[in-house]
Amino acid sequence: MHNSLQSNLLLLLENVPSLNTDVRRRFITRITEGNLTRDENPLSHLCVYFAAYDPKKRQVFMGKHIKSGLWLFNGGHVDKNESLEAALYREMQEEWGLVQKININTPSLFTITKIENPKKQTCEWHYDIWYFIPFKKDLFHPIQKLLSKEFFEWGWKTTDEAQILARDRATLIGIDAIASQSI
Repeated sequence: MHNSLQSNLLLLLENVPSLNTDVRRRFITRITEGNLTRDENPLSHLCVYFAAYDPKKRQVFMGKHIKSGLWLFNGGHVDKNESLEAALYREMQEEWGLVQKININTPSLFTITKIENPKKQTCEWHYDIWYFIPFKKDLFHPIQKLLSKEFFEWGWKTTDEAQILARDRATLIGIDAIASQSI
């Protein structure tokens, strides 16, 4: 029996025709196993990413993450008994201090990330659901105090600069996907 989070994710995966076959298969396998949140399975769980970008300027907003030391987009873990939408908006509020309403039924990307930082993170695998959120750079004003809880530094980067800074595969995939849809 599937809970609503599992059912919703399986439906989302069906409706993403461009999704890599291996990623789709691995997501479906993981979803059907259940225990999708960090509370239920600290080693392998769901995360949401929300990547602010300015399509006209071809820039993305990212930061150097305190725990991982990597340049990443904003995001976080889905909590137990939380919907994908609730997790996304909670994380936006926690990290940006603002919420940008989006169509939750159209994730921009799915990735699977191997976490290789055992001294700072107990996670081994993140199953990432991404949302790319267009902003006009000049109108995007996240709260600095909140950002400083997650990042050493942050700011707008061109997609080329972001490609140079990013080291993990999922973030590089995200940057490529954003760059391909920017004007």
